[in-house]
Amino acid sequence: MSEQQPSPEPDEQAAPADFDAADRQVIPASVRRAPKFAPFIATGAIIGVVAGLLCGFLLPNSTGVGRGTVALLVASGFAVLGVVIGGVIAVMQDRGTPRELKAMKEAEASRASDGDASGS
Repeated sequence: MSEQQPSPEPDEQAAPADFDAADRQVIPASVRRAPKFAPFIATGAIIGVVAGLLCGFLLPNSTGVGRGTVALLVASGFAVLGVVIGGVIAVMQDRGTPRELKAMKEAEASRASDGDASGS
């Protein structure tokens, strides 16, 4: 019988070369941290409905219709107002994202140029 040692598996031999090749092929990516609009709008609507129902039931009613009808009408109006306010807040949050993204890209570019200068 011959005493041959089993050769290492191909994956073990190629691993360092694969990591070096992967480092050269990395594509820089940036993460856009934008708010989701639906939760902002839904929260505004819920807050509007609750506030409208409270106003409709707790404030004095001088109309000939019942308190429930008045509360539903006021709640629907407040819900629309809450949706608009929630949407405006989401848009304001979203407008701040490009500045952060631009700053992140500039930082990446300066790091890449520093890395190229020190590596040469």
